[in-house]
Amino acid sequence: MRRLIAVLATLVLSGCATLPMELDVQAGPELVAPTGQEFSYYSPAGPVRGATEQEIVSGFLAAGTGPQSDYAVARQFLSEDFAQRWQPATETLIRSGAPVFRETGSTVQLVDVNVAARLDEHGRYADISPANATTLRFQLVQEAGQWRISAAPNLTVVTQPVFSVVFREFPVYFVDARYRYLVPDLRWFPSRASTPTRLVAALLTGPSEWLGSAVTSAIPEGTRLTINAVSVQDGVARVDFDANALAADAASRGVMLTQLRSTLLQISGVTQVAISVNDSPQEIQPSELSDATTLGPTFALTDSGVQRLSVAEELPLSGTGNIVERFNPVHLALFDGGRKVGFSNENGVYLLERDGQSLSIAQLSETKTIVSLEFDSFGSLWAFPLDAAEPIEIYDPRGSTKTLVSTLEGTRLWGAISPEGGRLVQAIERPTGESRLIVETISRDSAMIPLRTNEGLELRPVVGKPISLTWHGSNSLRVLEQTASGLSALSEYPLTGPRRALTMPPVVGMQLLSGSSSISTYLLSEDGELWILTGNTWRQGATGVIALSALR
Repeated sequence: MRRLIAVLATLVLSGCATLPMELDVQAGPELVAPTGQEFSYYSPAGPVRGATEQEIVSGFLAAGTGPQSDYAVARQFLSEDFAQRWQPATETLIRSGAPVFRETGSTVQLVDVNVAARLDEHGRYADISPANATTLRFQLVQEAGQWRISAAPNLTVVTQPVFSVVFREFPVYFVDARYRYLVPDLRWFPSRASTPTRLVAALLTGPSEWLGSAVTSAIPEGTRLTINAVSVQDGVARVDFDANALAADAASRGVMLTQLRSTLLQISGVTQVAISVNDSPQEIQPSELSDATTLGPTFALTDSGVQRLSVAEELPLSGTGNIVERFNPVHLALFDGGRKVGFSNENGVYLLERDGQSLSIAQLSETKTIVSLEFDSFGSLWAFPLDAAEPIEIYDPRGSTKTLVSTLEGTRLWGAISPEGGRLVQAIERPTGESRLIVETISRDSAMIPLRTNEGLELRPVVGKPISLTWHGSNSLRVLEQTASGLSALSEYPLTGPRRALTMPPVVGMQLLSGSSSISTYLLSEDGELWILTGNTWRQGATGVIALSALR
């Protein structure tokens, strides 16, 4: 009989000293920016006397790594007049390869760069694949005998490694159409004193296009900041709107404050948000919206039943002790404190319900090729069939069954629902053999039952074929990928932003699940071994595991 090793629970409660097996699978040290708003790891040099036209342009581009004091060093390369007009926050180009400099006459420099990604003024990140060749034009003049730039694009240019250090991800929070839960929209900005202002400006501009069909904002359309600045004093971010904000009713005002709080309190030093209209303070109580950002505690299915991993000597959930013997399940999903247990096998999908001393097991579907099974945060059970063209089956809390039509083609490899329940990601292998991560938004009715999914983002896995994936927080995906050599690789994909390579698993994996607190990720191997990623190190924690599930 397979047994869950008790040392796993001991590991979570008391550290790693008692592990029976440990691998020194390590990654190098991470570069992590401190929380100061005007800090950057890079301090670029200003122009030197007698620099040539190309050296001035090259130095100016290099100074794009230093956003301190509104790119003060970069402005030293500009003419006195143009230095006041240059707007570096308009766009950021993330280049691949080295720039190529070309001279056209004595006062014009052209620079060719391969653009792999772009960032717009509101922090929206967009990959460009393949990289797009772009030519930048610079006009130069002489001031006091020194070359300076008198005309240039309103942008900065950085490499991907520089971007990952200088820029930080900031979710901007919108709300579903029924004002039930918050939905983050990931943006990227340098950590500067102006970041609160840019975050509110992004919120006022509205959600990214792919989110627009499923979210809204309680801030009335047309609302603007009165002085285009959000000040932070004694921990209070003060947001002064114009009179358009008065169009919000009482309920909307509470949601508006909640959106602003969730967006601004992520900034170091901000502990409160105060709203005023034309400098008149507003008394507003924040609304209580669901802001789930992580999955619940993790459970494992073994021969002994369904058991929580993070509690020492935890007994299996009642009624689950013999489901392996009776049903031979391969997928697991839990809801409502474990009182609802969904599972699937080669004969279909089942639901086990526990109510006090009573227990019932019902077959919900005869679909035999389920690749993943998951409850959403509102109690609907989602079953993802292998054929991507087949609709997703949903069993709602009222006992009804419905399907969501799929327009995809190929093989569905996995499906997972975001912690707040507003977004869905599917890993799809197309008939051509290419793999994609398809992120969609979910529209729901007044009872929070899914109505449809809406077209969203498409992410390209860069290592190999996705085997399993999980939401890591509310803004990123962790993806288990199969390399060309058959090994497993672990990557983190922000919904918008650069991929991050994580420590390679020591075994071939079959299921991935984000952990909580100090445990970063759980990995289930093909042989039923449970491996735990903490920091940059993998350790074995259990054997005899059939499937994993986070509690919703």
